[in-house]
Amino acid sequence: EHRLSNQRYLSGDEFTWLDLRLFMTLIRFDPVYTTYFKTNLKRIADYPNLLGYVRDIYSMEPVKRAINMKHIKTHYFTSHPHLNTFGIIPISNGPDLALPSGREKLCTTATK
Repeated sequence: EHRLSNQRYLSGDEFTWLDLRLFMTLIRFDPVYTTYFKTNLKRIADYPNLLGYVRDIYSMEPVKRAINMKHIKTHYFTSHPHLNTFGIIPISNGPDLALPSGREKLCTTATK
């Protein structure tokens, strides 16, 4: 949260594979992990910089096209019957990722 308050991506102004790796975990956190793994003390939505970071990366068209939240949730909530005996899939998809992130202002290089 703190690092992302000062820079757009993990390594600064440039999007890297590390950002994509973290994004793939963060995008699952609120809609899946908080319920399925019972990590519900805090959500990504409770951290404005993390939420903006996820929205920023989600706004990249190739990333957005690759995300199928219904598939992600169906996979997690039906793959391990001992954790979810009845295969109940929560309705919520987490925070609205289509909202603007406003993170462009964090770029420090001329190629904003």
